[in-house]
Amino acid sequence: MNEKIKLYLDWKATYAHRASINYRIWLERFLQICGNKNLEDYDISDIVKYRTYLESHYGSYSNQFAIVIIKNFFQFFIYQGCVCINPALIRIPRSNPKSHRAVTEEEFRKIDAVIPSNEFRLLRDKVILNMLWDTGVRVSELCDLDISNIDENKTSTVISTKKTGKKRIIVWSKETHELLMKYMPIRLQLNKLNGAMALFVGAPEGKRWTVRLTTKMIQRRVKMYVDRAGIKEKITPHSFRHGWAHKRRDLNAPLAFIQRGLGHRSPVSTFIYEQYSDNEFEKNARNYLFQNA
Repeated sequence: MNEKIKLYLDWKATYAHRASINYRIWLERFLQICGNKNLEDYDISDIVKYRTYLESHYGSYSNQFAIVIIKNFFQFFIYQGCVCINPALIRIPRSNPKSHRAVTEEEFRKIDAVIPSNEFRLLRDKVILNMLWDTGVRVSELCDLDISNIDENKTSTVISTKKTGKKRIIVWSKETHELLMKYMPIRLQLNKLNGAMALFVGAPEGKRWTVRLTTKMIQRRVKMYVDRAGIKEKITPHSFRHGWAHKRRDLNAPLAFIQRGLGHRSPVSTFIYEQYSDNEFEKNARNYLFQNA
């Protein structure tokens, strides 16, 4: 079975390298629970056993994701004429969708206010926060930025959209650019010392500033500043992406504009980002009542 998993992941990596890494974790977990057997020896009882394990150890989203992976795995070998479980018998469980509440402008200002800019690490974090708010980029896309992406004469750059690979433009404000231009001379000096090309770098204890920041690192930094700002509700870096969409929705930006800014392939995905929270709906509902009074 290990050879089958390797074959499947090698194929998956040809078009979705990051996904292949995540898939390996869940496929190896399937082996741990159901045993390392020949492909044709797995039956529906193994799927039931795996489902039972997932439901007792993980939330609904992870449960769904793991079953999708195993279903796709067996589908891959069915397409090649191999004898194995019919993927049609592997039913995908429902999940409770992850909730990412959109950051409001007031919340962004509060968080930004608790980050000074008098030290490199803090200045870096302030730039990151403002880039998230201004551009709506995915956190992984922000992590992928290099020094070469930044032109001192431009408040925009071209990035590769994470899920499609297509190029798109992101644009930030004059205020964010001023922070970026304060950050860049220090970052370029570090580049001369260590040769790291990432725009946003970290320095593990006892080491130089050479580590490209990861999504987990930024998530931890954002949580720390949210706590310092005294905001009790959960706010993640992805919440800024929703906030970007909500702000432009409220400014009556066309759906096509928001779709392009977020780098979505389908407007259906963009529509999800435009959904009103209960508070937003109530506020707008009252505004409409007032206008019609």
